[in-house]
Amino acid sequence: MGLFARLGAVLGVGAARVELAIAAPQVCRGGLVRGELLMEAGRAPQKVRLLSVDLYEYWITGHGKSRSYHQRRHERVTLGEYLPVEPGFREAYPFELHVPDDARCTRRREGWEVRAEAHIPWSVDARSSSPLRVLPHPEVLAVQRAARDLLGLQPLEWDGRGPEVMYNFRAPAWLRHLLDGVRFHLWVSEQSLEGRLDLNKQERGIGGALGALVGADHENVTITIPRAELLTKRGSPNPPGAYEHLKVMFERLGAVAPPLPER
Repeated sequence: MGLFARLGAVLGVGAARVELAIAAPQVCRGGLVRGELLMEAGRAPQKVRLLSVDLYEYWITGHGKSRSYHQRRHERVTLGEYLPVEPGFREAYPFELHVPDDARCTRRREGWEVRAEAHIPWSVDARSSSPLRVLPHPEVLAVQRAARDLLGLQPLEWDGRGPEVMYNFRAPAWLRHLLDGVRFHLWVSEQSLEGRLDLNKQERGIGGALGALVGADHENVTITIPRAELLTKRGSPNPPGAYEHLKVMFERLGAVAPPLPER
């Protein structure tokens, strides 16, 4: 191999490269990220000291000049060490990464990324990265979609930064005579989905307005739903399984929930 090829490899020109292939671009909390890392040699022989894939979380705080970028590595998978990479070498390495059960859900200023790197002594390291969208648990999504799509609650905001996922809804027409809105706080335990619902009740007259000043227009209701009822056989969200539980709760308040749409 010529001297210029070796010098180029030191600078990253014609050197070994890595490429990530992720099976699915999004995953729910507690799920697995599956993929392959393709390692391909360049024009010069090199030795890879460490071939790794990392799961990183990132988030941004502040605005403008006070804007700060934060990141944290959650897991590293080592795929190889001290690998001789000769011209013509090409190998795919499968891997799995575990997303934490309380992972920060992806939003505009916060998210996740899979990063791969071939650490090559005395040369530019080969790198590749792929964004990853992290969603709430499928059981939580089943409740959110039942409220939004089957019962017609109108989404206002949501927050998935902490262990509890919060969804804030405006009441639809059929519920507006009783409530202004509903705020869901949802999380999963070993066997069940647990929820705390903050019901923002309608203010009626002067007494209602005065009660609102001291928070008397709010009522908290708890729900517990077996996780199995909120999942399809394939493990995806099952909104109809959540619908029946939410329907019963609203009917206890005196509302008539719309029927489940025909399939």
